[in-house]
Amino acid sequence: SLELIQAIEWKRFEDVCQKFYELKGIRSECTPLGPDGGIDIRLFQDDNQPQIATAIVQCKAWGNSFVGVKPIRELLGVMVHEKIGKAFFMTSGSYSDEAKAFAVPNRITLIDGRMLLAMFNRLPDVQCLALLDFATAGAYHIPTCPSCGTRMRLIPGKAGRRDFWGCGSYPKCRQKLGARQGANTVVANYE
Repeated sequence: SLELIQAIEWKRFEDVCQKFYELKGIRSECTPLGPDGGIDIRLFQDDNQPQIATAIVQCKAWGNSFVGVKPIRELLGVMVHEKIGKAFFMTSGSYSDEAKAFAVPNRITLIDGRMLLAMFNRLPDVQCLALLDFATAGAYHIPTCPSCGTRMRLIPGKAGRRDFWGCGSYPKCRQKLGARQGANTVVANYE
């Protein structure tokens, strides 16, 4: 469901998107944890040059929030830097009209939560169920630390401050993510 897609934590969302490409028979690789330079997934579709990425993917698990034009412009900058002519931007939410207008002439395909759900549902039943099992295995709604890959913990805010996610390996890793309150769940706000 769209609600499930919007509840998946940021790293699992990236992994689910990469797994989708894999199930479609497209060789793809997620970038490692840490600074990714604006690329979450690289797609490889040229049999003559299998080591060279033919497209890049940026993923944003922002619940049901809108993605504005700024991240789309940033993705175009990454495309130019990487000399890649095509990109995909996948989000659990939706896009502003300005983002949509900017993406079209710049060869950036925008995939929102509803379109992503439709794409998943078009997979053969066996693959669709495998993707669902992969997406929901374990604590799929608890964020992964972007620095070290450890599960994070929800830390109650003190003195009127907002709750936040702290790395489960604190004090070794001091990574924090903002938390936003959803209808039935608290999810990470990671950009």
